[in-house]
Amino acid sequence: MTRRLNILLALFLLLFGAPYYWLLLENGHGDARAKPLHIAALRSLAASLPGQAPSGVEYEVVASRSLPGDLFVAGSGFKRKLVAVMAWRLPVPGGKPILIDSGLTASDAKSMGMTHFSPANQARVEQAMDGAGTILVTHEHPDHLGALAAHGGAALQQAARLNPAQLPSAPLATRLRWSGPDPRPDPMLGTATPAALAPGVVVIPAPSHTPGSQMVYARLADGREYLFAGDIATFAQSWIETRARSRLVGDWIAPEDRAEVYSWLLTIKALKQESPRLIVVPGHDFRWIADEANSVGASEGFTNARSR
Repeated sequence: MTRRLNILLALFLLLFGAPYYWLLLENGHGDARAKPLHIAALRSLAASLPGQAPSGVEYEVVASRSLPGDLFVAGSGFKRKLVAVMAWRLPVPGGKPILIDSGLTASDAKSMGMTHFSPANQARVEQAMDGAGTILVTHEHPDHLGALAAHGGAALQQAARLNPAQLPSAPLATRLRWSGPDPRPDPMLGTATPAALAPGVVVIPAPSHTPGSQMVYARLADGREYLFAGDIATFAQSWIETRARSRLVGDWIAPEDRAEVYSWLLTIKALKQESPRLIVVPGHDFRWIADEANSVGASEGFTNARSR
């Protein structure tokens, strides 16, 4: 009886345990290494353009859903995590603000299975887009670029600064609903090197999660430093523990370059070691961002339209 039970358990583990481990828990880094990027270089670029640096960081939460943690942070456990869709606004005294990411449309929220969507919050983001001097997106998925693409107008044609992989003709971006004439690629974002896009703001090309993935470094007027990681680090746990998305998600559902994701996660950790006060902003981790113990220093709600 014991021998038969052992055989059955072994068969069960072979049939179900191995695939479960490989698809949801496996987190091997391989030979991934941090990129040769240093905080001193980012600071130098941030100071290279004349003008007023941003004075603060604000965000709006436009949608959310809860999913098992293993999906987005491999091997982190099956406990559900809140996945929030957020947009960011950096006010510039005496000038136009800088926006990072644009939220998503109601139809995309539905197709992505969001259990909560706030039309009022998304409307505030779109109002902010119309008044922005610069709009950047961390990558070309609908919960980051989708609302900007659909909004169109001057926000897309004049304020948006997109890299070639974020344009309507790029493979992933063709799935978005674009409004109006196609935007032009920003010549500053067509290379593999970081570029200063505004006083205090540097874009770091980081193709990995998607071909158009990029991170945004911001050094505020008071010296505070932020790194907006997008979905390279979906949650704070992603970069703190160097955990990529599960293979189920990263290899099958939303394919990404897993080796490059690990390299950039290690790069984030290296930048944090060089500058311990650097605030790394994960792509969807609202609960970590809102937790005062983490001292993110960002305000919920855009000041261009605070009424709720």
